[in-house]
Amino acid sequence: MNDIIDKNNPEPIYLQIKHNLLASIENGIYAINQAIPSEVAIAKRYQVSRMTARTAINELVQEGLLFRKQGKGTYVSGKRFDYHLFRITSFNQDMAERGMTYFTKVLELKVCSAPERIRKGLKLSANSKVIYIKRLRYADNVPLLLEERYLNYSLCKRILKENLDEESIHNLLIYKYKLALTKVTQFIQAKNLSKKEANLLKAEKGSAALYLQRTTYTHKQPVTLVTYLYRGDLYRVYAEFEPYE
Repeated sequence: MNDIIDKNNPEPIYLQIKHNLLASIENGIYAINQAIPSEVAIAKRYQVSRMTARTAINELVQEGLLFRKQGKGTYVSGKRFDYHLFRITSFNQDMAERGMTYFTKVLELKVCSAPERIRKGLKLSANSKVIYIKRLRYADNVPLLLEERYLNYSLCKRILKENLDEESIHNLLIYKYKLALTKVTQFIQAKNLSKKEANLLKAEKGSAALYLQRTTYTHKQPVTLVTYLYRGDLYRVYAEFEPYE
């Protein structure tokens, strides 16, 4: 890493440190998933305050070039995953196409009364049952997204007998249960991770995430309402379309 900063340079010192760190990443001095020096070490190297060193690092974290591991340090990010806005596919298929090793952990699975928000979203009558599934999805042993899903019990109760650590719910609904995917509504917004969410995703509390809520229909009947929480340091939204003139 370049140790030189010019205090006579009108460019702020934290930006000079940031650019030196970036050059070290681009030149392979710090490889993907390798830790960079700590804030204390960088502050000492450049003879600046720890706050200045932290500001330089934070800029690279916000740009997705670095990520933090709780209690361990700051590491160089790999390539970000593109979330295709206009494409609906299963997580397993997506990771397989990228040549990555993937797996899923089911954190919770139960039948319960539908909360009011879910009941309205799935267009269910009062006191209707739903299936609730909470899963953590991994690729190359890195937790990428937290999934919470509610399914129409009457249409999907067979799913309780499936191995949901292995099976794609998307594929089960379409190919095994023959529930035609006819309509999808979804929205995406920014979110900061809670302490519990951050612990599950091995990220820092308050760090950025992409929050997606999707409702899937078969004809006019909603089948499932699912929320996905994607790590913001590893995902970005991608779309390709032809604009109207």
